[in-house]
Amino acid sequence: MRVLLPLSLLLPTVCGFAAPQKTVLDGVYTSPQAQRGQAGYAAQCASCHRADLGGFSGPPLKGDLFMDRWREFNLDVLFSLIKNTMPATNPGGLSDAAYLDILAYLLQTNEIPPGTKELTAGLVSTAMLVGKDGPKPLPTSAQVAVVGCLTLDTGNGWFLTHAAEPARTLNVWESTTAELQEAAAKPLGDQLFRLANIDDLRGFDRDALTGNKVQAKGILVRQPNNQRINLNSLLKLEAGCEP
Repeated sequence: MRVLLPLSLLLPTVCGFAAPQKTVLDGVYTSPQAQRGQAGYAAQCASCHRADLGGFSGPPLKGDLFMDRWREFNLDVLFSLIKNTMPATNPGGLSDAAYLDILAYLLQTNEIPPGTKELTAGLVSTAMLVGKDGPKPLPTSAQVAVVGCLTLDTGNGWFLTHAAEPARTLNVWESTTAELQEAAAKPLGDQLFRLANIDDLRGFDRDALTGNKVQAKGILVRQPNNQRINLNSLLKLEAGCEP
């Protein structure tokens, strides 16, 4: 049976996506660096991920599935994983320069254009990984943090109204002080998300949270006319919630 929401909750679910200040499309590696990375990849990575990066005993390192897993994270998230876990037989056994070269090769293979300066350890912490077509809304199943207004629609359940665009998070259970400060400063948006399993949250206090600006963390589910967040955490940011 189709559920009709009141007009007050029928907010648009798609909004413009503002590009971050710096992305990998700004030219964060050079072609010679990627060439060195190709040689390093062939020696250290191809046996598990295949010479064409298509994946074997290790996951694929190119294409939509790869990009959907890592895009909209800062590049240092992927770099740290590669550095700390690869090669499988010798995690962390390469130099930082070698890992950066291999990462440059992955960017090249995923059609990210080169620039005039080489990828550095400092740059990976400031550049966001996006696909060749630029930033996009996060895919379903992404771990996200979302800022919005906690709203109860009697008979239909809990919603995050006037929500901002979901952002990636590595931890859906907890938030640092810095994360909460950043979330509190984030402007509201025009998206709407149903909040699933809110009553299962430990310590959920509806009176303290309803009608206030909150940060919701959990798993994003994209479905037509039923976008939702499977909640793991819900924290109050500010009293009141004016769009």
